[in-house]
Parts: sequence; C-alpha cells; structure tokens
Amino acid sequence: MTEASCSGSGSTDAPSADSKCDKKKSIDIFAPLHPPEHNTGLPFPESSLRHDTYEGVTLDVAKLDPGVIADPDQFGRDLATALQVWKLEKRRGIWIRLQTIHSELIPAIAHLGFDFQHAEPGQVVLTRWLPIDAESRLPNGPTHQVGIGAVVLHPITGKMLAVREKSGPAAAQGLWKMPTGLTDPGEDVATAAVRELSEETGLDCVFDRIVCFRETHGGLFGRSDLFFVCLCRLAPSLEDAARAGGTVELSPQEEEIAQVDWIELEDYADQDLWKESPLYQELNGALILAARYGIEDGGNAQANNSLTAGGGGFVGKTLPLGYRPGSNTIYVSKL
Repeated sequence: MTEASCSGSGSTDAPSADSKCDKKKSIDIFAPLHPPEHNTGLPFPESSLRHDTYEGVTLDVAKLDPGVIADPDQFGRDLATALQVWKLEKRRGIWIRLQTIHSELIPAIAHLGFDFQHAEPGQVVLTRWLPIDAESRLPNGPTHQVGIGAVVLHPITGKMLAVREKSGPAAAQGLWKMPTGLTDPGEDVATAAVRELSEETGLDCVFDRIVCFRETHGGLFGRSDLFFVCLCRLAPSLEDAARAGGTVELSPQEEEIAQVDWIELEDYADQDLWKESPLYQELNGALILAARYGIEDGGNAQANNSLTAGGGGFVGKTLPLGYRPGSNTIYVSKL
C-alpha cells in the first residue's frame, strides 16, 4: 500500500517525523520499479489502474469517468475487453475496487468470473485469477480480528480494575472482567488498550507491556481471533494523586458498562467460570504474575521502555521504517 506521508500507524506513541523522514519520497512498496507503458487496447485510462510486483492489476472504479460506468452492460463489455488484454500481457491477479454507489456494476463483474475478496463500509473488492494452468495465489480476505484486554492495578491497594458489562456473554454470567475491546483499523494494540480503558472506565492510562496473547478460531463469520492481554498503568498524574491519598474516580461507560470497581486479584481469578477453564487458569496465572511484578516494581514508569527490565512480557517500541516514510510498532520479548 502507498504511504502518502511520514505518519505512523495511528498510535499516539509514534515518534514525530524528523527531517530525514520529511525528505523521503512516498514509495509504493508493491509497485514495479518500471511500470509498463499503457496499452492502448485497454478501455480504461491508466490513471484508474495500479500495477503491482506480482504481475497484478487493480482497477479503481472511482477513478473512472462517470460516463464510463453509467451503463453496467457497457462496463461489462469494457471489462471483458480489458481481461483479454491482460491475459495477453500474462497478468495474474485482477482486483476491482468499487464504492457502494457503484454497486450496480457488481452483477456484470461477477458474470465475468470475479468473486468477493473483502468488503467494508463504503467499498467492496472483487478479484479474479487469470492463469488457467496455476492455482490462484491471491490472498484471502481478512482472516483475523484483534482484541485487547487491559489490566490496571491500583498503585496503593494492588487491586485490579474490573468491569461488569450490561450485555453480552460476560454479562449473562455476571462476570467481573478486565476492560476489553477490538482494535480499530490502523490502530496499534497499545493504543487500543489505552483507548478502551478511557472509554469504559474514564481513566487516563499508559501502556506498559503485553503480558500474553490468546489465539482462537471459528469466531464471528468464521474469523480467527487474536486477544492481547496488556498491562497498563494509571497516568502519572492519577498515580501521584492516589499515592498522595486522593481518590481515583471511576466513570463507567453509560452504554456498555454496568459497574466498574477495584477488586482483589484472587477474587477475579476465583470466579467459577474461570476456574472451570484450563485456558483461563493459564491466562489468569500469567496476568497475576505480571500484576505482582507491577506491584513490586512500585510503578517505575521508566521500566516501560526498558527491554532489560524484569517481569516478562512484550514491550512495544514504535520505530521509523527508514527505507520509506512511516513507522511500525515492534513488541519485543523481555524474557
């Protein structure tokens, strides 16, 4: 995909762009170094096409002249012509991206052998594999969702922040649980943990580390699920206030959270549903071990960025890519 600027992945922890990054040109890592010249036999302008290093072509319908797509039947004929050209050019994967407002074109596209690759609000992508002597190498659509659970300890009592939800499986069981949620598109795990804590409890927190993660399959729409348990801390101002004898005010999210409170770690882990699950016994064991280290550490915020500090887990570092604009977050094991 194209990086249009030196912005990172959406994380508030991402380093600001420096002068070196500012001087780098935007680079499409999937684009060929020497794009082919436009084939005059194609009915679509080059501005609507994107070539990639896998000998594939993407047609962005939104970049076509409205007159070209006004008649779905004519568009189908134009696409059939383009497919013949791409076959002669030995193209492999053909991708068509179209917005919801162009959905009337889908029957014509599907009639020519395209199938859905993925959809999201506002747009859908369809693909077709052209070689008849090779199995399709086109990637599947999104296969996973990414969730987080946020563990926060009270700096004085050592109790764990927990919530009871108004609806859902946990609410049906009457469970106390850590604040949880799904990452947004382009959002780092660390950023999601801090955001969910703010949304569900009203607390301003900082990410410390990933304690452990769980993988499961067969979830919503058959998708797999990656769930990251994150150890977080109260923001320094809140932690200082608590250590000075002040109250840490909790504000449950009105739409989703019935109750938020500080509870004993053992009471959290001893809930009946958890005790019946070997998986959650293991997960809660890792959680308690990391939490106890957090208590012993005394809230040393400087440990957050140290890959040599104790306690295990995965520490996040957001670093510039260097060879092109942008940055990524790497989570490094401290074991």
